[in-house]
Amino acid sequence: MNAAAHSSRPPADPRSGRPRRRARVVAGIAGGAVLAGLAALAVELRSIDVDPPPVDGPTLPRAGGLQPPAPPAAGRRPGQPAMAGAGWRVVGVNSVSGVLLVTVETERLDEMAAIAREVVTPAAARLLEALVYFHRPGAPTAVGRVQWTADRGYVPLRFAE
Repeated sequence: MNAAAHSSRPPADPRSGRPRRRARVVAGIAGGAVLAGLAALAVELRSIDVDPPPVDGPTLPRAGGLQPPAPPAAGRRPGQPAMAGAGWRVVGVNSVSGVLLVTVETERLDEMAAIAREVVTPAAARLLEALVYFHRPGAPTAVGRVQWTADRGYVPLRFAE
């Protein structure tokens, strides 16, 4: 028996392959155009400057900045934050981009503003802002903070205990 006689498909028309071939050619051309467009886009994106433009901001001093804290026995250092006083002591200091962060241990919480003034005033000319946090001796969390800025001065804030 003939294989063609038992097949459920009709015999192939020699012209039936042309539309498929045409579709493949068109799809290949379209795909190439898309790839060329993506390549052009990638070249264009590489030429874009991703660095932000310079911003005019306050000029921060680069030389003669704050020095690491010295032990209280070293005494006062001109232009540097005070590290201890009667009934209080500085237990942490950080300074980043003109902002001074100080942690003070004391029981004298009613005198937070005066203590902050004593700590910050020597260095205020070189600062944009200072935040002085107050802890009771040995306590892990702050019970108050004094913020200093040139515009607003010393602003105390007492936290709930």
